Amino acid sequence: NFSVRKGMKIALMGQNGAGKSTLFKLITGALKPTTGSISVDRKLVVATAHQVIASGDMELTVEEYFQKCLGAIPKHELEKKLSKVLDIVNLKAPLEKKVKDFSGGQQARLLLASALIQNPDLLLLDEPTNNLDYMGIYQLTDFLMNYEKGVLVISHDAEFLNAFTQGVLYLDSFTKKIEQYAGDYNDVVEQ
Repeated sequence: NFSVRKGMKIALMGQNGAGKSTLFKLITGALKPTTGSISVDRKLVVATAHQVIASGDMELTVEEYFQKCLGAIPKHELEKKLSKVLDIVNLKAPLEKKVKDFSGGQQARLLLASALIQNPDLLLLDEPTNNLDYMGIYQLTDFLMNYEKGVLVISHDAEFLNAFTQGVLYLDSFTKKIEQYAGDYNDVVEQ
């Protein structure tokens, strides 16, 4: 059992294969539990920044990609929202450019921006610092420190996690349990 209160920022840790990404899929409803239950407030907006862009989205333009995230909204409104999130992830992305024409690092920034643009109540981040340069990590960290909503993040970057997280969920693949700790990444690693 574990709970994530409104506005909490929590690191999700565990060995490879422990089920961290599966837990994200359970929270978003992409997977249904075979036993037990997941209780998520129906009004809660949850957005996930995945590690890779789906192959079916590679031919989309930036405008089409973000319209897919938000639903059809007026172009001027999309441009306003996009300008803000692209600044957070330190990326210039013309609306007409195709997703496939961005480098791997730039695609990682597009993934993060696609979650942020949804203004979620709970932001799920799966290795968000992968492929980000120093400035990108700095800007993301600053954003998350000031983000007033909840964040659940999978990362192996201790410095990044310690800057903004307030607790740790540890998935133990041997005992098949989730343990919840107050404190930061270093507090748990040292236990």
